[in-house]
Amino acid sequence: MADDKKMDDWHRKALCNFDNAYTATQDMREQIIEAQRFVRVSGAQWEGSTNAGYSFDEGRFEHYPRFELNKIARECDRIIGEYRQNRISVRFRPKDSQASEALAEKMNGKFRADYQETSGGEACDNAFDDAVTGGFGCWRMCADYEDEMDPSNEQRRISLLPVYDPATCVFFDQDSKQYDRSDATWAMEMFSMTPKAFEAEYPDSIAASLSKDDSGTQYDWSTPGAIYVGRYYEVRTEKVKISAWRNPITNATAIYDEDQIKDIEDELKEGSFEMIGEREVKKRRVYCGLLSGAEWLEEPKRIPGEHIPLIPVYGRRAFVDNQERIEGHAAKAMDAQRLENLMVSMIADNATQAGGDGIPIVDVDFIPGQLADHWAQRNKKRPAFLPMVSQKDKQGAVVAQAQVSGYTPPTQMPPALAGLLQYTGTAIQQITGASQLENMPSNVATETVDSIFNRMDTQSYIYMDNMAKSMRRAGVVWLSMAREVYGSDTPMRIVNEDGTDDVALMNGAVIDRQTGEEVALNDLSQGNYEVTVDVGQSFATRRDATVKSLLSMLALIPPGTPKHDLVSSMILDNMDGEGIDDLKEYNRNQLLLSGVIKPRTPEEKQMVAQAKAQQQNQPSPDMVNALANQGLAVAENKKADNQSMSLQIEAAKVITQDKLADAKIAEIFNSMNLDQRKEFRELMAQQGDNARADAELILKSQAQGHTQRMDLTSLMQSVIQKQQPQQ
Repeated sequence: MADDKKMDDWHRKALCNFDNAYTATQDMREQIIEAQRFVRVSGAQWEGSTNAGYSFDEGRFEHYPRFELNKIARECDRIIGEYRQNRISVRFRPKDSQASEALAEKMNGKFRADYQETSGGEACDNAFDDAVTGGFGCWRMCADYEDEMDPSNEQRRISLLPVYDPATCVFFDQDSKQYDRSDATWAMEMFSMTPKAFEAEYPDSIAASLSKDDSGTQYDWSTPGAIYVGRYYEVRTEKVKISAWRNPITNATAIYDEDQIKDIEDELKEGSFEMIGEREVKKRRVYCGLLSGAEWLEEPKRIPGEHIPLIPVYGRRAFVDNQERIEGHAAKAMDAQRLENLMVSMIADNATQAGGDGIPIVDVDFIPGQLADHWAQRNKKRPAFLPMVSQKDKQGAVVAQAQVSGYTPPTQMPPALAGLLQYTGTAIQQITGASQLENMPSNVATETVDSIFNRMDTQSYIYMDNMAKSMRRAGVVWLSMAREVYGSDTPMRIVNEDGTDDVALMNGAVIDRQTGEEVALNDLSQGNYEVTVDVGQSFATRRDATVKSLLSMLALIPPGTPKHDLVSSMILDNMDGEGIDDLKEYNRNQLLLSGVIKPRTPEEKQMVAQAKAQQQNQPSPDMVNALANQGLAVAENKKADNQSMSLQIEAAKVITQDKLADAKIAEIFNSMNLDQRKEFRELMAQQGDNARADAELILKSQAQGHTQRMDLTSLMQSVIQKQQPQQ
């Protein structure tokens, strides 16, 4: 009974909070809806009234054709297009010594994966569209199971879901003032169900409603066609017991609350972790429940995270007279657009009124009976002529000849109307920041075009800046939820900045920035991280710009140089195209092995490590040169040996020939007389001196070659001795 009473009190409190927020912001929400209809719904520009209260629903405008020249919608679409060309990305960065750079990079990839796998793109685009057109958009985040149909799959993920028409269904704490509503203690998201669907979903509930008067100061929870259900969030500050545990091996300290201890108590005991202290602290807890106008459909339960997972996006927001004022891009230009529509419709109406100018003026007696109807239908039937009847007396004589007495003068458009029409067009352009690029000539300087684009950017900057605040808030909410949803022992899909996929564990090494050594391995529960956002072009657009810049740089580098080859490889790495994936993979591997880019995946890290190991086992360039010189020396020695052998053979031939010559000379000498023998001895002495000179010259050349071979051998031995200590 006590619990039931507690839940009833909580339900009553939730309805009271909602009713106060609904009545306080009803007028502002109606203006937001009116602006959204003005931009997006055909015919809505003739609804409502001007800011001064002049209504277009009066009878005097009933017969106008009511043309709409919707210029505001085009300007809203321009701002929305600029956002979609320059997406805003969330980034996590280490904030203290316990945070890990590697884990922060994994969180970046996991956030991108959650954004892609769920409705993140649609949620953010829908919220930004609502903020630009009406002034207020929103999306929701929740932690749900990856496969709700598989009871064995306990893996959860964080989803980003769109909230449609938030001006009618999202309500925040009226005491919260900050843009991102981080100071709100409660919030509610409404959605409707048909009575049949409500009964099928909640068969035991009561489809009750609150009373609703004509002024709309109270919310009608139940109508004949719909039953409204509220998803109610409330932040509570509770006392939580936390404990500090020390790792006996690394002496690292980790802090866990009582809920986390329940899940890892066995691991702490098996690892001989030592509890070094515990105490009670205050901690934010978020509870969520479903309610109707009569009861809780689902009682509030604690959800992951410390923040309300509703992310608001505003166009222009201010507090005036202690009241929140919200408006979008269309609010200031609605009166000018209404005035232009009215004047165009008046001019069109005058141009088509009853046949236009030059209407014949005749006496009604000349067109009696059926002829009067024939004249009345002249604009529809377009007859070739219009008959008339002359007046006659009883005898048939013509008393008055049928004739046209005159014609209506041409319709003159007031000069003030023409000037006002031109002014309203200029006013719409000035208010919305409309672009004049369509009328720009082709010979305008680049600096002028850039200046015009900069002025256009200032019109949309406030919306982009507000969206960046909302994305940062989404990152903060995601991080607080991820600490409880994502464990460190389950492989998870992450998405890199270039769109490629990886699988990783949500943990990372903590590196001491002074020593560069790994000091701990932490998960998401440890360390503080800063959430930042980047506003800029998409990765594909930035990559195309990089390719263009590198191509311009390539033209300035001489071909055949190492820098020329390096820039060419970087161009190929950033290119996209059909059939070049294998070539890009080969090019990336070459860049990795050369150390130009860093490895990203475990496979790439392993490949680089193997390449370094192989490089260490290979001889150095000096060793290679020494071995080459050694081979050259061996070849030279072999050549010298061959030459020496040839000389010995030639010398043997010479000796043999000399002996034959000596025997021949002795025979001739014996046959000579004394005078002939004296002359012969003098000739032989002269030839002996020449032979000794030739022999000395040969010996000197052989000694010089031997010296060169000895010097080469000594150089080779010194290089080998230097290489041996390094190995």
